[in-house]
Amino acid sequence: MKKFTAALATTLVASSATLIAVPAAHAGGGDSRGRTETVQEGGTIYASYEHMSSAFRPEDVTLRIHEENKSEVLADVRLVGTDKCPATSDCYEDVFRSEPVTLPAMGSYVIDVVAREGQPNEVVQRATGHLNYGLNPRLSLSSDHPWASYDNRTVKVSGSLVAEDPHTHEVKPFTGVGLYYRAREIRGEGWVWTNDAGRFTTTAYYDENSPAATTFEYMVDEQYESLNLPFRKQELKFAVDAPMGTVTAPYGSEIPVRGKLTRVADDGTEKPLAAEVRIGTGPGADTIARTGQDGVLTTGYTVKQGGQVSVRPTESNWFTAPEPHSFTVARPSRTSKLSNVEGKVDKYRKVTFTGKLGVTEGSYPAGTKAEISIDHRPASGSWKSTGTFDAAYGASFTASSPKKADSGAQWRLRLVHAGVDGTSVKLGRAYTKIWNDGVSPEGVRKGATLTAKGGLMHKPGSTWRPYAGQQVRVWFKAKAAGSAWKELGSTKTRSDGTFSKKFTAQQDGTWQMRYTDTAPTHYADHGTEDYVDVR
Repeated sequence: MKKFTAALATTLVASSATLIAVPAAHAGGGDSRGRTETVQEGGTIYASYEHMSSAFRPEDVTLRIHEENKSEVLADVRLVGTDKCPATSDCYEDVFRSEPVTLPAMGSYVIDVVAREGQPNEVVQRATGHLNYGLNPRLSLSSDHPWASYDNRTVKVSGSLVAEDPHTHEVKPFTGVGLYYRAREIRGEGWVWTNDAGRFTTTAYYDENSPAATTFEYMVDEQYESLNLPFRKQELKFAVDAPMGTVTAPYGSEIPVRGKLTRVADDGTEKPLAAEVRIGTGPGADTIARTGQDGVLTTGYTVKQGGQVSVRPTESNWFTAPEPHSFTVARPSRTSKLSNVEGKVDKYRKVTFTGKLGVTEGSYPAGTKAEISIDHRPASGSWKSTGTFDAAYGASFTASSPKKADSGAQWRLRLVHAGVDGTSVKLGRAYTKIWNDGVSPEGVRKGATLTAKGGLMHKPGSTWRPYAGQQVRVWFKAKAAGSAWKELGSTKTRSDGTFSKKFTAQQDGTWQMRYTDTAPTHYADHGTEDYVDVR
């Protein structure tokens, strides 16, 4: 057990007043609270008092000692040396020792400061500190891990406090005693109290910015003990399978990057690590990828210029940095091309492109791909992307846009990173619309006649017109759970676009008219759903 340095003692005194003192209860006037603690010398225990008031003088002070949460006074001691305080001074911040303290049993007690005891202007400052009644306290420390690391981010520091019983001199657990602790480097501090066995535990939390080592200091009265806990970095291992050496690839293409990141754990085994990986030519030019939970890196690097490319894990204080992997990209030429491109729109307004991605000259590594955008431009607007897809060089592709087509607009493919635009094509069909549709009567008896009717219009130009001679199909779904839609029949539209068809009512259910037998120039349409109750 070591004595405090002056700096540590000052910190403890200041922190004691801040952290363990409860608000003062005044029986009379008064201002700032005094501070009290334990002093031990020559086998005798004293209370120490720091005078912090201008409302009364040190010679007016009595220290009243009692158990926690109990009012019975076990000792009432005066201060010694108060005669040295000049009458012209309030002796602010001067420290005085009490008369020797004798208590019934070893333990931690509460000190109240009483000024002018028994007088009308008496002042009581409660719980200004603790008196730890035990001789020669001895503190021991240990931790549940020998170091902090990625595997051990939470470290518990435990300790025990024993002291000699002032009456029997038997060494016992020192229970209910408050210790001030701090972990300087990680800026942790606080108070902890010993339990019935004289033991205590504190917990420290580390992150990747924690320092190389942390000193834990525990202080009780004029004694202190410390424990140094190192911060251990784990070794990172980064193996890259591809690309290697010098790579030749088209401008804007994405070449595959594959590898695996592992760490050497505290137990010496090699384990996968999910973490960020930086790929690029230098600061500000890196792209960020992540390894999976299995430590595997599967990503790509978009070719924009020639030169050396570095592949390396993002730096972390948890680990030692491995040597970065590097490969060289040959100066890329703008050789990417789109061929056999065809765009179509179906009757449900879905736009689909097919084609093949290749190069005009040169070669590319296996697995190289490019990001392609499907662009749309309305009659009086600008090009905008409707979504992208990845295509492999040397392979055919089929991709659809999430945007529905309209009656006629320009569409194209575009290599996002290569500055290559495909030829635009106008895609669209005429809109159709089933209107004024329904089934009547709404409520009929089983076996009665139902009529499904409505009208079909189309918009070949700027005006809606009746659409004659078209087949409209009638669908039905029974009310029973799990029922599916079934086609019951069809009819053709008249010269004015209207249609009707009669059916025999069989059961409750929902009806719908659908125009799906379209010409390549028109879109399909579905009517509204109409429920009919059959009694």
